[in-house]
Amino acid sequence: MSRTGRFSLRRSSAVAGRVLAQIRRDRRTLAMLILMPAVVMLIFGFALGGQASNVPILVDNQDAGYAAAFGTTAVSLHAGSQVLTALQTDNVVSVTTGNFTAGKAGVDSGTYFAAVLIPSNFSQTILMRAQGRNVTASILLYIDGTKPSIAASVLGALQGSVQNASGIKEFNLVQQYAYGGVKLSGLDVSIPSVTAFVLTFLVLLISLLTVSRETTSGTLPRLYTTPLTALERLLGYILSLLVVGIMMVIVVFAVGVGLFGAAVRGDPALLVTAAVLYGLVQVLLAVFLSNFARNEFQAVQLAPLIALPSMALSGMLVPIYSLPGWIQPVSRIVPMYYANQLFEGIMLKGYGASELAFDFLALVAMAALFLVLAMSTVKDRIDA
Repeated sequence: MSRTGRFSLRRSSAVAGRVLAQIRRDRRTLAMLILMPAVVMLIFGFALGGQASNVPILVDNQDAGYAAAFGTTAVSLHAGSQVLTALQTDNVVSVTTGNFTAGKAGVDSGTYFAAVLIPSNFSQTILMRAQGRNVTASILLYIDGTKPSIAASVLGALQGSVQNASGIKEFNLVQQYAYGGVKLSGLDVSIPSVTAFVLTFLVLLISLLTVSRETTSGTLPRLYTTPLTALERLLGYILSLLVVGIMMVIVVFAVGVGLFGAAVRGDPALLVTAAVLYGLVQVLLAVFLSNFARNEFQAVQLAPLIALPSMALSGMLVPIYSLPGWIQPVSRIVPMYYANQLFEGIMLKGYGASELAFDFLALVAMAALFLVLAMSTVKDRIDA
């Protein structure tokens, strides 16, 4: 017999009350509903609270100053020192003084974001131009082009410092880009971080749902009655989910590199190895976290709770050195930070295994840690 009659807000309210009561009784879900948005907003607030700052650069000031006569008046100018002082007081950059050649090597290795050379005739050229001669002061800039927004901030700081220090409105900024001298497109510089985020979120989410579904579907209680040990079951989950992760890696690179033509300056085999290793880290993290999720709803909540802060703290949105000092050490324990280092290093900078050895070892260590944690928390019986 079909149920007909007038719409009843009371009956709808009863359903709503029942659902809310279930959530209220599930303390884990209730805590995550309150804590997750607060944690995510706090992290993003700190990460995006300001512009790029403390960008490490090296400045080689070779200008010794110059004196010239304007009629009967002698004028002395030390424009290079003035530019250096202005840069040192600009919080956009963090200045180290040194040799320009060493600074270029530091940019190539990731120690500095840019190297600046103020030539020995800088002050002389400025005074000669003031005397009406057709010359232009020049500064040489060697810069990392893999992060255009940060490069723009550095350029703005340098241009502002020159104009404020010497008062000239025109000077020749000779720019040379690191890693082959190629200026990368917006797509090129975005794909590595997007790849890391996609693998972080999707591998983690699907792995969490897959393992938690074993409990909600009733499969796990049945497995408890078989000779299968907890370690065997755990390794079975890891192997199957790793296959899923590898499939995602293939799809991500097929779209990013094959369809959109994103740059891969390094070894493609090394890039795939890095992606598979990172996928394994996310699988092991998911298997560990799934031991604490009682249902699929809690599992779904865990994925963004890990993925969104990872995006904010990995250098994807803002460079690590622009974050508050007390947050920067936290970034070093975020797996996605090392994935970004690997993907950007291989795809944009052409790094090999030797340059990226530390990042590979960091992910291997994290994979081992999550495996140990998963093994120590896995259950081999039904909770009483």
